[in-house]
Amino acid sequence: MAIIILSHDVKDFASWRPHYDGDSARRENAGFKEIAVGTQSGNPKKVFMIWEGDPGAVEQMLKDPALKEKMETAGVTSQPEITIINT
Repeated sequence: MAIIILSHDVKDFASWRPHYDGDSARRENAGFKEIAVGTQSGNPKKVFMIWEGDPGAVEQMLKDPALKEKMETAGVTSQPEITIINT
């Protein structure tokens, strides 16, 4: 298991969040446990998602073209950055 920190920029957090929440089945099916979701202090357009799970699963999930389309619809404006912390 590892702690996975994903971040990316969004147009508007309040508009992005319902799209993220509505995609929870994808994360659950990949075996992720959500630890936290929020914005960077002082920068409400920088979103952080912290999960516990298999780092290989996040790589697979991000390759899904349907997820890429969903992210665009949700207002994601940058490529995800991923930090893996082995526990």
